[in-house]
Amino acid sequence: MSCQLTGDLSGTSDVGVILPTYREAENIANLVEEIENLPLDTSILVIDDSSPDSTADIVKNLQKKYGNILLYVRPKKSGLGTAITDGFRIFLSLKFPPRFIITMDADYSHNPKAIPQLLSKM
Repeated sequence: MSCQLTGDLSGTSDVGVILPTYREAENIANLVEEIENLPLDTSILVIDDSSPDSTADIVKNLQKKYGNILLYVRPKKSGLGTAITDGFRIFLSLKFPPRFIITMDADYSHNPKAIPQLLSKM
């Protein structure tokens, strides 16, 4: 099975948010909604390690509502480090990459409400 990237690759944004996921069906919709509700111009890139729950399917449904979500499904569980590396590679390969790229854990160990504060320090 090969990796699959879906979503609108022609979009532009100031902030790219990488969300590595594995078994995050319980959190992903709320987390994406919270990021979408921030007063920022964001693109969200979910890197899913073929979660056996419905994480990727939930993200696909969110893509119908939001045009700024990319989903990269990897063929197997490959770990957090390579997910982040893949996320940077994908964002930086876009015709118009985001000005800032942030990584967050999808289990809420990072609070999405902290993104604006983090960006204000950059």
